Amino acid sequence: MGSLDTGIIGPVLPSIEQSFNLTSRESSWIFTLFVIFFMIGSPVMAKFSDFYGRKKIFILDVMLFGIGSCLIAFSLNIESIFLGRIIQGFGCGGIFPVAGAFIGDAFPLEERGKALGILGSVFGISAIGGPLVGAVLIPYGWNWCFTINIPISIFLIVLATYVLPNAENNRKLKIDYLGIFILSLLSIFLAYGLNQIDSSNFISSLLSMKVAPFLILFIILIPIFLKIEKRAEESIVAINMLENREIRIACIETLSYGIIYSSVIFVPSLVILSMGLNDQLASLMLIPILGANAVAAPILGKILDSTGSRKIMMIGTLILTFGLIVIAVYPHNMILFIAAGCLIGVGMVTIIGAPLRYIVLSEAKPTERGAGQAIVNMLSSAGQLIGGALIGGVIASFSGILGYKISLLLAAVVAFIAFLFTFRLKNRDEQMETIKSNL
Repeated sequence: MGSLDTGIIGPVLPSIEQSFNLTSRESSWIFTLFVIFFMIGSPVMAKFSDFYGRKKIFILDVMLFGIGSCLIAFSLNIESIFLGRIIQGFGCGGIFPVAGAFIGDAFPLEERGKALGILGSVFGISAIGGPLVGAVLIPYGWNWCFTINIPISIFLIVLATYVLPNAENNRKLKIDYLGIFILSLLSIFLAYGLNQIDSSNFISSLLSMKVAPFLILFIILIPIFLKIEKRAEESIVAINMLENREIRIACIETLSYGIIYSSVIFVPSLVILSMGLNDQLASLMLIPILGANAVAAPILGKILDSTGSRKIMMIGTLILTFGLIVIAVYPHNMILFIAAGCLIGVGMVTIIGAPLRYIVLSEAKPTERGAGQAIVNMLSSAGQLIGGALIGGVIASFSGILGYKISLLLAAVVAFIAFLFTFRLKNRDEQMETIKSNL
């Protein structure tokens, strides 16, 4: 549901702009507010799930997402839409890590990879379905793109109530209010600063008063936040997990994914220039990437149980690097473009899909599984924000197709760096020893 909504929002933005006479800068806040509160909601709700039980928090997250969707669907002004996106983002931020932590709790060691793979395929399929559902519903009114979430939310709440297991948890959480406050400021400063960057004048806008002060404050607050979290009795972000080498590598891979994803979303624009396709046909060129992602996810999950994360991520990041280079070098060749798109789809799911989340579940203790999954979510969102600003700046700095080609080559460099870091991951036997020691 959360992934479906992320796919729908792109096609629906122009309709909302027309309804409320918004500029593209103003309408971008519909996406940015969601990201800000997604980044805040991920660690907060994941932490709550570690203490108060996955089922209660998962139902609460879905409920919040449904309430936000309802508010947007029946909104009469843009302020209601912004408020709805805030509530949606906070709820959706908790859905992803809690769902991942559920797998660690409910599935035996030999089936975790398969379960994570199925979860990844659902995200991939819904990512494809989002734009398609949006295209079908928009003619009836943009409101219906959010109304569809309401019955889905009700169905999920009822299903979760009767299907998900009740886990007794008598632990009491001392809420880290200061940590939540600083995390909120970090998310706001980063998202606002990057949102104000003018891609056509990247350097000058980066140094302007609309951008630079917020990014500087973001940088200043990072060490302050880390210090506060280290001292906190129950930190809202599991900073202690960053002392683990595997988790640090997972963080690097996650940031890499965010940056690479930001370059891939510009593929339709590249196709318009390189092949002369219209907007509708150009958008279809994402299907090889998303389709390969959806097909590969469950297969890789099944293989993961017998091979471990290291081999899959090594091969996947190398395939991803090759696919990005092929599209950058041969953007006019339809057959190579489709083949490279399939490679990119497979490669991307090895970074952010089951293999990466398997690492986090392996290294986290049962009481930290939710918090560990939240770190992945936060850094993925941060990587997409940073990557979007940087890639947009590169594209705007060069005329024609050249900017797109350079951005894809830069993404290939990032993918290759991610490949190099996979050599430092644990092999299958070492990973199994860690899992058993954390049970």
